[in-house]
Amino acid sequence: MLKIAIFNQKAGVGATTTSLNLAAASQRKKREVLLLDMDPQARLTEVYKHTGLEAQQHLFKFYQDDTPLSDLIQPLRNGLHLIAASPELMKVDSQFGRGPATLNRLAHGLAALAQAQPTLEVVMDCCSLLGVISLSAVFASDLVLVPVATDYLSINSAVKMDKALNALQPVLKRKIQRRYLLTRADKRKAMTVEVEQEMRRLFGSEVLMTKIHEHAALAESARMGQHVFEYDGESAAAQDYMALFYELQDVIKQLPRSELLAA
Repeated sequence: MLKIAIFNQKAGVGATTTSLNLAAASQRKKREVLLLDMDPQARLTEVYKHTGLEAQQHLFKFYQDDTPLSDLIQPLRNGLHLIAASPELMKVDSQFGRGPATLNRLAHGLAALAQAQPTLEVVMDCCSLLGVISLSAVFASDLVLVPVATDYLSINSAVKMDKALNALQPVLKRKIQRRYLLTRADKRKAMTVEVEQEMRRLFGSEVLMTKIHEHAALAESARMGQHVFEYDGESAAAQDYMALFYELQDVIKQLPRSELLAA
């Protein structure tokens, strides 16, 4: 089981868009993919709310009632699967604390799910707050994908993310594998070029070559309750996300063998 957490402490960088469309790109390549909405604002869940999702089947039940993750999975009409979010996820920090049992709970839940569905790929759309839910996703992940919008403030957020992930490594006793994805890029703007140059100076090969450009198709597809491949599979936006899928395949091959076996 491969587990990718999409996470940045800065909101508005395209994390939900990336979660949905990366999962869709993988599904187009005949992978079985589970979207795990870990944001109390439930933006990913909202995309598919009109399709008849069972409102009471959401991630908080995993924490509150020990409901197995397998019982919370809902199939979507496009072949993807979703575990929905709800505002109640905000209660996890206060009700269950930040101890190791809570932080590792998701990892144990996914390990149990992997026993039954070892080829399942899990894409986790994280809340921008560095709380228990987002930390749980990082702890459970094989790879953290950090979307970074191509503006100057986003460079600072990427540096903060790097420091936060490095601080967690002694707790996990392993390097947290991460890659930075430049989003909302516009090749016509000098700022896009300058931000990319600075990101590569700071993080080197951890910055992916693929960039997600500004595309009307991304906003329109979400508005219509679709991923970009449903909306227009030949669009430039779809091509960006397919390129991301292929580049991540190479990244996954380079992960330490111990982590691949654990996945």
